[in-house]
Amino acid sequence: MRLLAAALALLLAAAVPLRAQEDKWDARLGAVSGDVTVVAADGSPDASGEAGMPLEEGDRVVVAEGGSAEVALDGGSLITVREGSDFKLEKTAKGDSSFFLSVGSLLAKIQKLGAQRLRVRTPSAVAAVRGTEFGVEAGDETHVGVFDEGKVEVTGDAGGTPELLIANQETSVKKGAAPVHAIQLQRFMAHRAQMRGHGRRLAAIKAKWKALPPEQRREMRKKMMERMRENRRKFLEKRAALKQKVEDKRRQNAERGQQRRQENLRKMDERRNRVNRPRKDR
Repeated sequence: MRLLAAALALLLAAAVPLRAQEDKWDARLGAVSGDVTVVAADGSPDASGEAGMPLEEGDRVVVAEGGSAEVALDGGSLITVREGSDFKLEKTAKGDSSFFLSVGSLLAKIQKLGAQRLRVRTPSAVAAVRGTEFGVEAGDETHVGVFDEGKVEVTGDAGGTPELLIANQETSVKKGAAPVHAIQLQRFMAHRAQMRGHGRRLAAIKAKWKALPPEQRREMRKKMMERMRENRRKFLEKRAALKQKVEDKRRQNAERGQQRRQENLRKMDERRNRVNRPRKDR
């Protein structure tokens, strides 16, 4: 009996990490375009983003101008982080998850969450999502819009009365203020076509998505991060070399320009001296 109890305890102990893993979103990068950097939560060197790369709680996805990055959650939800954005996976527990957009914009199609909670925070607002198509922009103020389905409850960073958005509505929030009353989509109308494309992208991701055991996921992340750190190092070296080349060219052009100006001044002085000399000395 004692042996049976001990064996059961060992099985339960072994199951805890697996349950903990299952209770978190399996977050991975989807399609990546342009200069995308993954800033690892453990403080290790930055890595260039690569499609399929597993993401962990605390990671940041930084997208430069002209780029974009998809973040897929369990193959059933999709967040597109747009150019000029800094997006952090603050908490990935499915029961209460939180993402922080410090600057930039995102578009998201989130599956029905039931009793689960998912929030997108910005410096001036919190958007609580239950399952919807929505967009968020973070800058001097925050803008939140809901597209064709779902609801989002928006609260200012200082708390206060929330504003509930339904389909085809948007609001804005200034730092320290409450959200303005919901209006029909205006600012986010330009993103409607891209939002509709999320459905097709999500269907493609679902079709190829395979659940990964925790150990396989960790090993995949380790290998991809190592490879992409090396790629980022080469990328930064190449960019630095190009920058240096441009700077050297600029300096050479400036030096040649200075030399031409000095030569022109010398010739002008010679002509002036010839004109000013007495006629008998010419």
